Amino acid sequence: MNLREQVESQEPNFNPELNLLGGVFNSPGYHSRIPSGTWVHSTRTNIYYALALLELGDEAYRDRAAAVIRNILALQVTDPYDPAFGIWPWNCEEPVPMMAPPDWNWADFIGAALCHMLKEHRDRLGDGLTAEITAALERAAWSIFRRNVRPGYTNIAIMGAAVTGCAGEVLNNPLLSEYAARRLETFLAYTEEQGGLNEYNSPTYSFVALHETERILQLVGGNRRLIDAARKLHAFIWGELAKQFHPATGQLGGPQSRAYAEYLSANTVAFLSEAAGVPIRRAVPEAKEAGLLSFTYDGVRHLPCPEELRGRFAAVAEPEREIVQRFVRRSDPAMNFIGTTYVTPELIFGSINRECFWTQRRPMLGYWPAGEGRPAMFRMRFLKDGLDFSSAGIRIAQSKNRAVFAVSMLTDRGDWHIGLGRPADGAFGFSKLALRFELAADCAELIDGHILAAGAFRAVIHGLPGSFAGNPVRWQGGRDADRVWVEAVLYEGPEKRLVFDEALKTVAGGGVEILPAEAAAASAGPVLLEDGRMYRVRWGELEVSQSAFACTYD
Repeated sequence: MNLREQVESQEPNFNPELNLLGGVFNSPGYHSRIPSGTWVHSTRTNIYYALALLELGDEAYRDRAAAVIRNILALQVTDPYDPAFGIWPWNCEEPVPMMAPPDWNWADFIGAALCHMLKEHRDRLGDGLTAEITAALERAAWSIFRRNVRPGYTNIAIMGAAVTGCAGEVLNNPLLSEYAARRLETFLAYTEEQGGLNEYNSPTYSFVALHETERILQLVGGNRRLIDAARKLHAFIWGELAKQFHPATGQLGGPQSRAYAEYLSANTVAFLSEAAGVPIRRAVPEAKEAGLLSFTYDGVRHLPCPEELRGRFAAVAEPEREIVQRFVRRSDPAMNFIGTTYVTPELIFGSINRECFWTQRRPMLGYWPAGEGRPAMFRMRFLKDGLDFSSAGIRIAQSKNRAVFAVSMLTDRGDWHIGLGRPADGAFGFSKLALRFELAADCAELIDGHILAAGAFRAVIHGLPGSFAGNPVRWQGGRDADRVWVEAVLYEGPEKRLVFDEALKTVAGGGVEILPAEAAAASAGPVLLEDGRMYRVRWGELEVSQSAFACTYD
C-alpha cells in the first residue's frame, strides 16, 4: 500500500470536527490509564498523519495538515520548570499530568516528525505555523538534551541524536549540533565496547534504530561527525540483523531483549524483503497484526541493505553454526549478558545467560518451519496469574540445541513492567506462579506430558524436582487455543501475598533440547545440586549456577 492509499484508507477514522485521526487504543499496561479498546486520538499517529498529508502535497490536504499539527502542538508541556517540559501525551484524551507516569520518549517521537516538516515541507506550512513548529521542536530538543539517556537505551539514544542534530541545524544552534554528534559517537563507541546492541536482537527496536540512522542521513546536511557516525552505525545494525535472521522461518532468532509480538510484522518483513532484494516468508498476515493504530508512516526513506550482507537473508550457507555474543558488559565478567544462538538451515534456537521475565524479554526462543502455516515458535516465560512477571529471573547455559536453566526471584524488579508495579512492601499477591515453555504452531502437539512437537522438530523439557517458599514444584503439560505448553508450577491455590526478599527461597531448574522429530531424547537428563545459598543444574558439560534466594537483577 503506497502512501496515498494509506492516507485514503484512514478517511473513515478522521473526525473533521476535531481535526484528528482516531483509532482503537491497545494499551501495553503502563504509562496510560486508558483501557484497551477505547477510541482515542493518538498524538504520535496524528503528527505523522499530518506529515503524510504534507508529503502528498495536495492543496486540499494542507489546511487539514495545519489543523492537525496545531492540535498536537497544543498538548506539549511548555512550562520550563515542569520536569515534563517538551514532551507530549500518548493520547489527546489523557494530558501528560494524567499519565501513569508520562513517557519522556514522546519528545523524541513527536520531535522527529517536526524535523521532517521543517526540513522538507517548510514551503507548505506558512510563516505562522513554521514558527509554532520551530518553537515546539526547540522545546523537544532541550527535553532530550536535559534527559540525556544512557547509550544502552538503543532506539532513543539514536532517535534523540537525530532530533537534536536536526534541531541544531534548524535553530542554527551549535550546542545542539555538537551534542547530537557527541551523543551518536558515544553510542557507537559504547556499542563496540559492549559487543553488540544492549537491546539485543529486538524485532522492534533493531529496526527503529536502523531507521533512525536513515533519518539522520536523510535530514542532517552539514554535521559531518553526526553523518559519519550514522553511516557506520547503519552498516553495523545491518550486520547484526543479518547474523540473527533465519530465512527458512523469516524470523529473527533468540534471545531477544525487547519484543512486542511473537513473529515479525508484515510491515517489517516487507521492509526486509525490499531492502535485501530477496523474497522473505511472512508469518503474520497484514489483517491479523495486533497493536497500535494502523497508520504507521514515519517519514523515513529507506536505504538498501549492504550488498555483501544480502545473501544472508536468502539462505543459511552452513550446515550449522553457533553464535556466541556479549551484549552487555559489566565490570564483573560473571555479570555480563551473553547470548548463544544455534542456527541450521531449518532451525534457530537461542538463549541469554541471565535475564528477567519482563513481558518484552525472550530469554529462550526458537523457530522452525511447521508446514504451510506459521513457523513453530518455542518460548520460555514466567507467569503470575497468567501474565508475564518481571520479578522472576533466569540463568541459562546453552550449547548448540541443548540448554540448562535455573530460576530465582528478584528483589528489585516490577510486576508486569520491569520498572513499575513493585509493591512498596515488596509483597506480591498471586494465586499462581509458573515457569512455562510454550510451542505455538498450527500443528503443535503435547506428547507424554513433557514434549512439545510441531513439524520436523520437537522440544523436550527435562524438568527437575524443586521448591518454592518451602513447597514442592509441580510439573505439568497442557494446551491452549493456539499452543501447547509444559510448565513448572511454583504455586497454585488461594490468593496469597509473599514478600520477595532475600529470605525467599526458590529452586526450579532443568534442561531443554530441540531435536528432529525422529531423534531420541537424551537417556540421561540434567541433575540438580544444592550448595548453601546457591544451586546448580548440570547436564554433561553444561552447567548453570543460580542463587537459591531472591537477589537483585544487576
